[in-house]
Amino acid sequence: MRLIFGSKVIKVEVLDEKDRLLVTSEKGFTLPQNMMSDEDSIVIIKGRDLPELDRNTIVSVVTTTKRADRIKYPGAVSMSMDTQLNVKILHSNDSQLLKERRRYFKVKVVESGRALFYVRDEKTVRFEEPVEIKMLDINVGGVFIACEDNEFMENDLVCLDINLFIDNPLNAAARVLRVQRNADGSIQGYGCEFQGLTAAQEDLIGRYILKVQTEIRAKKTGLDERFS
Repeated sequence: MRLIFGSKVIKVEVLDEKDRLLVTSEKGFTLPQNMMSDEDSIVIIKGRDLPELDRNTIVSVVTTTKRADRIKYPGAVSMSMDTQLNVKILHSNDSQLLKERRRYFKVKVVESGRALFYVRDEKTVRFEEPVEIKMLDINVGGVFIACEDNEFMENDLVCLDINLFIDNPLNAAARVLRVQRNADGSIQGYGCEFQGLTAAQEDLIGRYILKVQTEIRAKKTGLDERFS
């Protein structure tokens, strides 16, 4: 897998000249080793039911890294079939680091999950049954959760099981950094920092965030086209 700025590329998108999304791929892509040089380079995307574009159609290729760097390259279609799209990168010195670059993107969501146990003052407290929680936002660095059935304290280390994907939930430890309260003093939720995430867990969170962002962009694009 290609590295850009020292971070693995986890997603490739192809946009038309009006920056409308044509193709998105998280697995079936090949990036050239010379992508950042002035030499000819080809991005290859394989899949099913890909749009068939005319040769030399001007497009942009956007790569997204695990660290959330998004880089946009000008390109032109060199081959297009319903199972494969080849894009030639043009004038790579015109590549653009997109303004929305941020080390940790945060997305607001509502997902269900469970607290399995927590550690307080080196003592492990186990629940008879997992306690239900709601995830209200997430980024690669941490998560904000709400819990009606148990009160946590700052510095508690909570073992969470969160339904990011149906077939692949996230099981991770998170330390409570703050207890957020409403104006009446009631607890609104807990701002937590993930502890000791593996590379696979970071990838899982990154893929989930990108999925949510893609859904938001698609919804916004649909609304824009509807009312344009």
